[in-house]
Amino acid sequence: MPRRKNRASRAAHPLIRTGCSRSSLRNLPRIVMMLWAPFGDRARELAGAVGAEQLSITFLYGPRYFAPVRYVVLSLRTLLMLLRRGPEVVIAQNPPIFCPLVCLLYCRVSGARLIVDHHAIWKVKTLGRGPLSRAIEFLEVVVARAAYANTAPHGMWAEMLVRMGARRVETVHDFVPSNPNGRSEALRRRLSDEPVISVASHGGHPLERLEVEAEAVGRLRGVSLLVSGPTEKLARRFAGMRLPPNVRYLGFLDKGTYESLKASADFAINITDEPYTLSHVIFEFAASGLPVISSKEAVVEEVFGDSVLYADSDAADVSEKARSFVSGPLRKEYRERIARKQLELARLHEAELEVLDGLVGPG
Repeated sequence: MPRRKNRASRAAHPLIRTGCSRSSLRNLPRIVMMLWAPFGDRARELAGAVGAEQLSITFLYGPRYFAPVRYVVLSLRTLLMLLRRGPEVVIAQNPPIFCPLVCLLYCRVSGARLIVDHHAIWKVKTLGRGPLSRAIEFLEVVVARAAYANTAPHGMWAEMLVRMGARRVETVHDFVPSNPNGRSEALRRRLSDEPVISVASHGGHPLERLEVEAEAVGRLRGVSLLVSGPTEKLARRFAGMRLPPNVRYLGFLDKGTYESLKASADFAINITDEPYTLSHVIFEFAASGLPVISSKEAVVEEVFGDSVLYADSDAADVSEKARSFVSGPLRKEYRERIARKQLELARLHEAELEVLDGLVGPG
């Protein structure tokens, strides 16, 4: 089957960045990054790092009762897309595990390499211990063991994959390049009347503690909280909340506005009770030099250490921590800490790109 050229993704490939010959460029494998979601920050970053064509697909996205139909349709679409493109390396994101499962079927037939990026281990992220959870666990074990390699965004997921018997497991952290935007006073005036602006960004998981964040900032004077995130996941939830006047849901922002907002804010808040979750937005806030108030989770401490200020998932404690950021000295100290952490993350990212090169390169 003839293969289409993908010049944009090839130009981003790490091996091309290092300056290899035209003959070696012809030998680079064609790579596809597959995920079953309308967007994915981690998937976009990984695809860009390895020069992959990102295929983000979905159907009847959102309501769980559409899941059986959604997964059947997405399975068929995925197989057709992979057969049409004929990639030699497929990077598939879990969850849902059905995405890498279908990609595994294609790879077994075509001889392609499958790398499963475990954005999360789905069984651990699902609630309950019923038959569905056990079935998901079984599929995750099968796929992880059968894949050429598995990647995870932090050490705890990676350790779980090793215990599941997964083949080669590599930790590849999220990374966001430093935000080039500067502080926009015009944007601040347009979005808030308060002298101090805090920001939060959420994807819509039920265990994200939006209500705690809103109540915490609602107790403060002179501080506003601006929250962004996908409307299909969050609009109804915010509509059911009685928001304080200094808390505002902005909806899903375009990239330019979102980056400018992060560069213009004074600090960020990210409170979630999701198990083993290292939220991508913390990396985004670090890239913008924002002091961060975060849930005290072991996976966050593993990566960010003392560069963020930890709080319990309790409005009183979050409010107390936010109040400490209103005055200048502590906010300045944590801004310096997060700036140092961003430099460390950049060095770590370069090392992990070498790992990715080894997984997807010719061989």
